[in-house]
Amino acid sequence: MIKQHILTLLATLFFTQAGIAQSTATFTDTRDGQTYKTFRFKNALTDTTVTWMAQNLNYKVQGSYAYDDKESNRNELGLLYTWEAAKKACPSGWHLATDSEWSMLVTKFGGSDKAGEALKSVSGWAEDGNGTNSSGFNALPAGIRRNNSYDVLGAMGFWWTSTLTGEEGKAWGWNFSYGGPGEKPLKTKAFRFDGPLSHAKSVRCVRD
Repeated sequence: MIKQHILTLLATLFFTQAGIAQSTATFTDTRDGQTYKTFRFKNALTDTTVTWMAQNLNYKVQGSYAYDDKESNRNELGLLYTWEAAKKACPSGWHLATDSEWSMLVTKFGGSDKAGEALKSVSGWAEDGNGTNSSGFNALPAGIRRNNSYDVLGAMGFWWTSTLTGEEGKAWGWNFSYGGPGEKPLKTKAFRFDGPLSHAKSVRCVRD
């Protein structure tokens, strides 16, 4: 019994150090009754607990779009939002993740060169570019809407931050790539980028 307890404790310590989310739960959006998976972890720098939605937001507002304008795509992928829509879409008590919160998330799970593997879903990515989802974040390759057309479903996932870049008409975002043939090191990378506010991307909300 003592030996088993020690093994369990060691396993817990290992998984925590490896970046496994400390706990998971659910949240129900009272606006439309949708329930989202959530996960939380401790920010070692501030000794505070951060709670993220573990699914893409799927609340319909003006400026939100189902991929290819097919409502069935919302079930798994959530909606794509322009930046202005994204800022208004999170439920009360939650907010669109900031650039610093995204940076903290990526750092928590290995940094930009490795976090993609822990944050990406275990299926859905092209060319076997799936992750392990050891974080619980479950990032899906939901693509993007730009110039009134949809692109890169299965190959890339894009998420807005609430943080403007300082350049007119642009805000920071983060994305993951599927990798591609002969480019498997890219599978694990998390990219920070600037993008036009008119583009529509996925949204993850963070608890206030």
